[in-house]
This record gives sequence, structure tokens and C-alpha cells, in this order.
Amino acid sequence: MKHHVLILDDEADVRTAIRLQLKDTRFEILEAENVQQAIGLLGDNAISIDVIICDVRMPGISGVEAVTTFQREYPTTPVIILTGFPDVALAVDFMKKNDVVDYLTKPVEKDKLIAAVEQAAQGRKLFG
Repeated sequence: MKHHVLILDDEADVRTAIRLQLKDTRFEILEAENVQQAIGLLGDNAISIDVIICDVRMPGISGVEAVTTFQREYPTTPVIILTGFPDVALAVDFMKKNDVVDYLTKPVEKDKLIAAVEQAAQGRKLFG
């Protein structure tokens, strides 16, 4: 069974890299460059999003605000945070406050990304 993964990142190169890393897996990839596009995809009844990969820092609404929105509107959809700014204290704090399933840093290794998405799709946390 294919799981749908939504990649939310304002950088097209990052979305492309993640899509290519997940290309030969059981995941079908959808992409959004902003929160409005992501919410549109999440609200599409024809598509069931199984995992969201969300950048932390984006123009307009931040990833933090996006995660809050996703968890309010789609509480059963697991969220993986992706950031180019690694900070362990921030990661721990963010995950405790937002109940995300994992916190990955860019550039993310393929094996680590696949493991995180697999675990999230199965409803298990890798972190915490």
C-alpha cells in the first residue's frame, strides 16, 4: 500500500532532493511550497496524507505555526520537522510542545529520512 507524504518547504531544491530520496519507496510524494498549498492538499478529500514533512523556517507563516495548524485541523497526521538550523535544545523543546514525530536536519541522509517516514507512517515516534 502506498502512503502519501506531503513535503512542505519553500525551497524547490529541498523538495526535489527529498522526493528523489523517497522515489523508490512505497511513498507517493506531494509537494507544497507554502502553508496555503499544504492546507489545500490536506483538505482534498480525494487524497489521504499519511505523513507531513515540514520545514521550520519559511517566509510568511513559520513551520511552527504550520505544525500548530496541522495538529489542530488534522490531529492524526504525523509531522516530521525538517530544518537547516540544527539546535538540540530547540528540537527537544519544539517536539515536547508540538508532539511532532521526528526532527531532521538538512541535508538529511537518505536512510535516516526513509526510516523517519516509515516510522511516522506506522504511527511511531523515533525521537523522544
